[in-house]
Amino acid sequence: MNEKIRPVYKNKLFGILLLLIALMGTAVIIMRVAFYEFEYVPGYYEIDYGRFNFFSFFTVQSNIYVSFYLFCVAFAAFGNDRAKKIAFNPMVRLTVTTYILVTGAVYCAGIPMGMTPPLSWDNFQHAMLGTVQVFHHMVMPPFVFVLFLIPPTERKIEKKKLPLVGIYPLVYSIFSIIRGAFSNPEFYPYPFYRPDFFWNMLLKGHEMNTVAAYFLMLPMLFIGISLFVLIACVLRLVHNKLCQRIK
Repeated sequence: MNEKIRPVYKNKLFGILLLLIALMGTAVIIMRVAFYEFEYVPGYYEIDYGRFNFFSFFTVQSNIYVSFYLFCVAFAAFGNDRAKKIAFNPMVRLTVTTYILVTGAVYCAGIPMGMTPPLSWDNFQHAMLGTVQVFHHMVMPPFVFVLFLIPPTERKIEKKKLPLVGIYPLVYSIFSIIRGAFSNPEFYPYPFYRPDFFWNMLLKGHEMNTVAAYFLMLPMLFIGISLFVLIACVLRLVHNKLCQRIK
């Protein structure tokens, strides 16, 4: 690559740091699956969907994406040219940062709303679950954001590519809604994918009409995907401004 690369992205110690964090992110997911144990929690986890259903959550998928990205940045710092093509791609940096920020924001916003189960540390299983939740939602989002604030090259993010950020969340959302409607037992990774969620929020007291409830979800889905694109727009402005300072 002929473009100017920031010295920090050539630093082996920096690469080792990112490699360790990527390995930690991978280990956390492997640990959760390997030591899976269903625990009935009224209102949150009432049915055992199996250990591998863990991968159905956007949280887990976005964190896997983060670990993959960090591996690429680490190997880029070690001089691997293939890794550089991914690690220094502005759209990869934009999507991975947007997705993990939404992951952290939704989880933290859900705490006061009672949408996320309380953390407990009284035994190994609870400590493991708490560690996974904190790492995925409270550690990785700010870390990736700080890394985003250090552009590796002068390459800017093109405005016309911003809508691409919403494609994966849209596909994921549609798949989750359809899967929930036809799965037995019924499974929705997040409450807001349930047809009765917005119905009860906006039309509480009225008998639910399932077809109308799904149509009610459409504008909410549009708003949700627009949130991804809006965050990406803000990140693009920040990124492109920072790129101007690279000398």
